[in-house]
Amino acid sequence: MKSVLIKAALASIMPTSGLRRWAACRLLGHEIDPSARIGPLTLLAVDSMKIGRNVRIGMLNIFKGPIAVTIGADTRIGRNNRFSSSWHITQARFADRNYTPRLVIGEKALVLNDHFFDVFGLVEIGDGSWIAGYGSQFWTHGLSVTDRDIVIGRNNYIGSAVRFSPGARIGDRNIVALGSVVFSKIDANESLISGFPAKPIRSISEDLAAGRYRFSFEDW
Repeated sequence: MKSVLIKAALASIMPTSGLRRWAACRLLGHEIDPSARIGPLTLLAVDSMKIGRNVRIGMLNIFKGPIAVTIGADTRIGRNNRFSSSWHITQARFADRNYTPRLVIGEKALVLNDHFFDVFGLVEIGDGSWIAGYGSQFWTHGLSVTDRDIVIGRNNYIGSAVRFSPGARIGDRNIVALGSVVFSKIDANESLISGFPAKPIRSISEDLAAGRYRFSFEDW
């Protein structure tokens, strides 16, 4: 939708975070907490956006399409990430495809840099989960796909260059090794998940209890 893109582009070039936030709320109707910060040239061209307190969004991110976006408090998004859908799915001829483009990012989560999110269904990132490193991809549509939602539980750590296919999901407190390809629902918790296709390799419960795996904004 051209008008949304134009308004979002105008908001993105405002000289300060406060003005970018004000313009996104005024021009696009988004709900953004006054404590949130939005980096320069970040495009918020979506249907709706609710951003919680103390959220930090870096520069050159793109949120585009008929997506309902919710970002929880204290979450951080780095730079040059793309959260994308297509406006054409709102046309009547696509009604039977059951597209439900929603992006839900929980509280105290992190999406680092240069990741791609294909948001034709639900993409949910749980509280405290990190999309770390660079170049991971999350796909919710494809040839004859009906089970499209991707759900990432709480306090997971996703390494670089990981791929999630439509319908994939993981539980809580897992580590997904770099380069893994998650094709299915993995119900395991506190596990190292790795491979192509990805599967639980071993339990990390004792390692977590011993404090071996620690990822915190204090270290970021």
